[in-house]
Amino acid sequence: MRSTYEVDVEIGDALVEVKSGLDAVRNLRLGMLQLVLALDERNVAGSALLVVAAPTMSPSRLEQEWHRTIRALRPDLASRLHLVLFENGRFEGLPESRDPTFRSQLERVVRKELERGEARLPRGEPYYEILKILVHRWMLDRGPMTSDSLARAAGCSYPTVASAIRRLGRSIVRRSYRRVELARFPTGEWATLVANSDRTRSTVRFSDSSGQPRSPESLVRRLGGLSRSDIAVGGVLGAKHYFPDLDIVGLPRLDLTIHARDSRTSLSFVDRLDPALRSSDDPQEPVALTVHFVRRSESLFDEAPDKTLWADPVECMLDLHEARLEPQAAEFLQHFADRRKATS
Repeated sequence: MRSTYEVDVEIGDALVEVKSGLDAVRNLRLGMLQLVLALDERNVAGSALLVVAAPTMSPSRLEQEWHRTIRALRPDLASRLHLVLFENGRFEGLPESRDPTFRSQLERVVRKELERGEARLPRGEPYYEILKILVHRWMLDRGPMTSDSLARAAGCSYPTVASAIRRLGRSIVRRSYRRVELARFPTGEWATLVANSDRTRSTVRFSDSSGQPRSPESLVRRLGGLSRSDIAVGGVLGAKHYFPDLDIVGLPRLDLTIHARDSRTSLSFVDRLDPALRSSDDPQEPVALTVHFVRRSESLFDEAPDKTLWADPVECMLDLHEARLEPQAAEFLQHFADRRKATS
């Protein structure tokens, strides 16, 4: 007889549900509910594992919501339910009673689920991440940084940083203790970055298919409900966060930046923002949402008091260029240049 409540797989006496890239409390609770109903229906003595693979929610938030929900369940079912995290090829929370054979079977299931829900990004370009970090420090007037700290922030090797510094030539000032900073805004290298922005940031565009597009502000509110720590708001909204007097009326689109530390990513969250959004490569089609990726180790996101995450000003300025808002991009840059002069 077919079960009413299906789970991803049964391994021995264990029911297993896998959630990859878990990005919302609701999805955690749905996974728990599915397992509890399956356990109750089968009326067997086994256990149930909710395996969360590569979550975008923090482990502390996951555990907090897990314990909050588990208290509402029947004790005889709650005691058989386990939360297992799978990150960087390792399980956390897997019951010790499970033997190596069970573990290997479970890992095959989890990896298959990850591959199904993922897209692969092309290889990152460390030079441009290094350039953006240096421009970021120049715009915010944060002074020099060591080559080692620059390598850590970019997620690359010391020789790669040294090569980038040589390429920047006279735009770089070398300070004591192997510290470096930009002597001036690197106009030529910036123009090259702008010209290659789509490729270096793996930009993906989405258009509305309903004829009634949601406003960018509405999409941002929905994004806030996902509790994602790896997605920040950029574009015009982000630029106005840093420079409220930016001369622009209206919001042509929403730009988001995803901090993707490796080549695996998922854009499934876009359906949560608006199911009518569809990826589009047609340059003639109006764009409602644009998603960019940063591949460095440090996101450089700015967290506001209301917990909104903002993409750094460099990404916001690139977004303005990409949207062909050249006067606004120039005004935005001048704002930071004027602030530097005022504090020098």
